Amino acid sequence: MDSIYDSEFCHVEYIKHDNVVFLTWKKFCCFDDYRAPALFASKLLYENPGSHFVIDARNGFEDEKEDVAWGFQVLLPDMAQSSCKTCVFILNEVPTIEDEIDLWSAEFQKYFQVEKVRSYDEAIDVLARNN
Repeated sequence: MDSIYDSEFCHVEYIKHDNVVFLTWKKFCCFDDYRAPALFASKLLYENPGSHFVIDARNGFEDEKEDVAWGFQVLLPDMAQSSCKTCVFILNEVPTIEDEIDLWSAEFQKYFQVEKVRSYDEAIDVLARNN
């Protein structure tokens, strides 16, 4: 079972000792460069029951309209069928993509408990407190 996906745009891995699927966006991407790592993250959520989803959006970007629609109509409903219950966004102190994050957070909240933090360590602390 592959547990790491890495490209110039994104890094996704399952971190066993934290039971976390961790997705880090590196720079702007769209279409297959965006969707392939997102689908890989979803696959990892299914393969690791009870795992949590942590998204590092500190190098965030504006999404293409088509990717947003795909995310809302395909990706999130698929992820919601996994056993994942909590998603944590890692953001800069002053998010440069605040509107984009608010849009995604609202959609994620239809399926998951959503938290926003400043670092991976803080994400793990929040997950520990919520379980």
